[in-house]
Amino acid sequence: MLDRFADGDNANNTGVDLGNKLAFHGGDLRGLTEHLDYIQELGATAIWLTPINQQIDGFVENEYGNFYAHHGYWTENFYRIDPRFGSEADLKALVERAHGLGMKVILDVVYNHVGYDADFVDSHGHWVRWGEQCGADAVTQCLSGLPDLRTELPEVRDYLFEAHMGLAKRTGVDGFRLDTVKHISHDFWQQHRQASRARLGDEFTLLGEIWGADKRSARRYFEEDKLDGVFDFVFRDRTLNFFNGIGSAKRYGRYLSKRHEVVDGHFLAPFLSNHDMPTLLAMFGGNKDKYLAAATVLLAVEGTPVITWGEEFARQGKAWPNNRDNMFWRDKEIIPGASWDADLAVRDKFKQLIALRRSTPDMSSHPTKVIYASNHLLVLQRGVNTLLVVNRSKEWLDWPVQLEDKESWKLVFCSALEPIDSLNSIGPIQSRIYTRAK
Repeated sequence: MLDRFADGDNANNTGVDLGNKLAFHGGDLRGLTEHLDYIQELGATAIWLTPINQQIDGFVENEYGNFYAHHGYWTENFYRIDPRFGSEADLKALVERAHGLGMKVILDVVYNHVGYDADFVDSHGHWVRWGEQCGADAVTQCLSGLPDLRTELPEVRDYLFEAHMGLAKRTGVDGFRLDTVKHISHDFWQQHRQASRARLGDEFTLLGEIWGADKRSARRYFEEDKLDGVFDFVFRDRTLNFFNGIGSAKRYGRYLSKRHEVVDGHFLAPFLSNHDMPTLLAMFGGNKDKYLAAATVLLAVEGTPVITWGEEFARQGKAWPNNRDNMFWRDKEIIPGASWDADLAVRDKFKQLIALRRSTPDMSSHPTKVIYASNHLLVLQRGVNTLLVVNRSKEWLDWPVQLEDKESWKLVFCSALEPIDSLNSIGPIQSRIYTRAK
């Protein structure tokens, strides 16, 4: 979330109020550009940032305070970048800097709605549904009471395509994260794919948000080639349940081995948390053993894993609006600055996991297979030479006799903050990665 990351230009801090969790906090494109080295050091290969279109100036009254459009999803003008985030030149500079560091930039874009009381409704009223015009189905409803764009109209599509794709073409953005996909018709997304390919090329990535999605929800979008990827919401739900003791390792393993059965050339993007839900660490009641065990699964399974800002520092988040806390920086001169304490040991675990994934072909390009599962212990094989071993119980569990001897495998990662290796057993509440011994 751009506004919550780093402030690189205090001259654009209109309406910044650090005392209000729902106000702008000053993060902008220049701030992100200045700290790309940190993201590269973490090991990320792409950055997804929240929308940057000009937002409404007003606010919505809320029990937590006046709620402003710091998140970027309440657009006023699709053809302007919000000055509070920066300029088109700033976006282009960000993309060029990211490319120089070997990273891509994915820009979040909104096609479904405009902001509350946006002037757009007055200037383009025939393009918008609101009030009694809102429908009851997923496509024509006014999501959260927001004025709904009539994306079935050709002139609306042309207007939006030019706004978003024109900006991407001029600045070199590598892809879009598409907001609220299921609230827009399939024929819209088919035309959108055709337009993006024609204007931005075959390599331009389209990653869709379909709330609650898994391989089944994604099937039509993949079979008809409307999207490249979809966020895997079910992965988070299943992982949360498993480490909280719901279901068996057999059931979780069966799910993990089948979850990424998707059309070739398409992918699911698993994640632990996002900006619309409490962090997984909060859902685990702050239990970092569970959290790191789950993070190990995230980085070891198929798909394109996504990390939300601060997760690598064990940002707890809890429920909205606390799930949108500011980024932690060791340098306290960097604003807006976090109100929570970072766990550097957790960050080091994330760095190790990402580096291991990037250096181990089995972890990024081979299917997942269950080779052992009991109630609490799960062993998955990626490719030929890599094992993921997960023990969710509070007890040491024996190395399964059904597997090759443990001496055949080398321990290369353990999620425990203070790991203890044992020749014949697996420690409590932890995930381990082994590679075949030479």
